[in-house]
Amino acid sequence: MPGLIKILSSALSNRIAAGEVVGRPESVVKELVENSIDSGASEITVIISGAGKNLVQVIDNGSGMNEDDAKMCFSRHSTSKISTYEDLEHISTLGFRGEALASICSVSQVEMKTKAVGEDLGTLIRIEGNDTKEVSKTSCQRGTSISVKNLFYNTPGRRNFLKSDPTEFRHIYETFIKLAISNYDKFFKLINNDNIVFNLKPDDQYGRLSDIFTEDSVKSLIPIYSGNNLIRISGFISMPGFVKKTKPEQYFYLNGRFFTNKNLNYAVYSGYDDLIEKGNYPSFFLFIDINPEKVDVNVHPSKLEVKFEDEGAVFGFLRKAIREALGAQDLIFSVGFTPENPQIGIPKFDFKKDEGNFQKNDSVLKSVQSQFKPDSNQPRKIHSIFEASKVFQPQENIPEEKETNKNIFEHSKKSEAEFFSVWQYMNKYIMCQTETGLMILDQHAAHERILYEKAVIALDTQAPFSQQLLVPIDINLTKIDFQIALSLLEEMQNLGFNFTVTKDDIIHLTGIPSDVRIGDERKIFQELIDQYKEFELTLKLDKRDNLAKSYACKGAIKTGDKLNRDEMINLIDALFITIMPYVCPHGRPTIIRITTEELDKRFSRT
Repeated sequence: MPGLIKILSSALSNRIAAGEVVGRPESVVKELVENSIDSGASEITVIISGAGKNLVQVIDNGSGMNEDDAKMCFSRHSTSKISTYEDLEHISTLGFRGEALASICSVSQVEMKTKAVGEDLGTLIRIEGNDTKEVSKTSCQRGTSISVKNLFYNTPGRRNFLKSDPTEFRHIYETFIKLAISNYDKFFKLINNDNIVFNLKPDDQYGRLSDIFTEDSVKSLIPIYSGNNLIRISGFISMPGFVKKTKPEQYFYLNGRFFTNKNLNYAVYSGYDDLIEKGNYPSFFLFIDINPEKVDVNVHPSKLEVKFEDEGAVFGFLRKAIREALGAQDLIFSVGFTPENPQIGIPKFDFKKDEGNFQKNDSVLKSVQSQFKPDSNQPRKIHSIFEASKVFQPQENIPEEKETNKNIFEHSKKSEAEFFSVWQYMNKYIMCQTETGLMILDQHAAHERILYEKAVIALDTQAPFSQQLLVPIDINLTKIDFQIALSLLEEMQNLGFNFTVTKDDIIHLTGIPSDVRIGDERKIFQELIDQYKEFELTLKLDKRDNLAKSYACKGAIKTGDKLNRDEMINLIDALFITIMPYVCPHGRPTIIRITTEELDKRFSRT
């Protein structure tokens, strides 16, 4: 009796394998363009028809192939990229598996014209479903042109699973962009149904982004660069004021290869920390360069997944780089009269004027970053309202000190405060005249930031500053609130809440943080527990961060609280010595500014 197990024919096995490599027309575009890049091409044209179902054609001016290589390249597991197992540990090309062309031609009708350097004539090959129909000589330009027609013509079930033309085109469009961004030094053209979608000329990294995305989104980008002898991270991230509710442009590249990684996405989000609210997403274009031996890109045929030898170290380095790039910015919100809403100021550096290579030239990247990075990693310390106002004016514009008017800059703290007008509006906002216009603080948001950072320090150092109550206060809590208070006993004591528990499940409060107003002790304690419960459900914060934010939220000055002049000045001074004075712990702005120039425009004073 003959056996039941058989070896599949190469044609059938190729069709099966094609399911992993060729999922839709976008997959064909990706594989063919990657081959063009690996061939050293400086010009790549992608032509599609019928959303790629009818035609995908990729033309390049790369190295091309001779006839022997042209015939061999359609065989499964044929590649010029690697030859030994050790080569897998040093992959520097986009393609290497030798599966793409064999998979593509097994489910389509393929025509290829190619000519190598030094040849008089090129090679023409036509294949249908793995059957070679023609091999001949032809006249063509140096490089390779591959036309893939009638995708899945011989596997109608697969073709029926394709989506509508607009959906399939969107996938092609996104893949084209991913490849064009990382290869900004090449010509890239995309033609859809005879219409030119992109005609991108070689440029620097910022220039390529400017040619692809909207002006507003690109202007919101700030440069990032951080590196050592093991890893380098470069590229751009969006300013906090330009985040979106849906995931916008987010691109990771590893040694020039686009990839996805949820953990590194989270590293970016955590780098923004409180600068963006939960549920908002920043844009980023980040290039990670690392020794190929420390990563594995041979995880899946799509090559979108990678494994790092030490992903935790990459996570930490990326988060630190994001924080440093953001920390080097002027993140004060500015009010303009064209936008409907305040937006964080845009970078002051003109990238288009710099002709350097922003990915590959370290010196240029460091020069760009130096435009933003302060001399010290420590936060700027501002100790008076006079100094706070100067945050809004470039240092070089401050008048030079002259012998005849030294007294202008020789103020005591009191005289400095008197020099500027400070007032409260609607018992909600603090208005402050500065040398360049008007500074407006949200008193609640500003005090939240101050209290939050104090709470974080107290929780980290376990060195609370508590004021003892002359008469202890008993607080009755519900059963669940009582249990929460017990679970937070150590942390709340670090904040400055000293209390014991009686036999009747009553909180016996003997001390409170110095920032809590006398008379509000019971109310603040209960509100702190309530806020903690709400944040635990909605924000999923860790215990210490939840407690710090809850305390800041409920302990802060409220809208409607009237402040005297000294209290307003002290609030401004305290805000500007925090690490991140520009936003509250929940991501709302604490400060906005209106420049005199903008006011003059509003009143037509030109």
